Amino acid sequence: MRKLLLVSLLLAAMGPASASVWMIGDNDGYGKGIADNADHTFVSPIWDGRSAAEMAATDGAQFTDTYSTTHPGYSPQAGTVATFTFSGLGNSWTVGSMWFDLADFQAGTFGAAVVTYNGIVQNWAFNDGYPRTAIHSFDLTADVLASINATGSLIINVDRNGSGDFYGFDYALLSDRAAADGTDVPEPASFLLLGAAMLGMAGARRRKQK
Repeated sequence: MRKLLLVSLLLAAMGPASASVWMIGDNDGYGKGIADNADHTFVSPIWDGRSAAEMAATDGAQFTDTYSTTHPGYSPQAGTVATFTFSGLGNSWTVGSMWFDLADFQAGTFGAAVVTYNGIVQNWAFNDGYPRTAIHSFDLTADVLASINATGSLIINVDRNGSGDFYGFDYALLSDRAAADGTDVPEPASFLLLGAAMLGMAGARRRKQK
């Protein structure tokens, strides 16, 4: 019975097996519990809600849960490029989508950031307005899919060298299915559930050994 319960917990935490997702950052509302597609309450012009793990990350999580901490200043800033790196993706991609939870993109007012997926320019001229957050999703184009298959990775650069816009990221998520099919965004509760299940299994194993 205990084993059946633990397996059920693991399956619930892992979610459906029909699609794979890779996530950078966590779905915690910018470290402040801000709802999706809602007004944020950052203290302008700086907000930093990162965990210690996010601050120490090198895959792009260090750019999440912040507002203008990575890209400071009210004018274009030389060298302000945020990079998100998804690796170990394999070489059999025929469809895929990207999902970003973003805050306060105002490209029409302050200039669009230049964004590339594996060097291929994307249209990120969002005008969500202040102080809105918005989840944006995009199907990956054939050339981006081909580049993933060639390299086994997806490297996203968000370059603000020519933009004076402030903005924030909650998470970046890559899915191997189309945006119209939706995706299952991992939430902190799922990871806690998975952790609890693993601890339960470890405890049961120790008791059995005794």
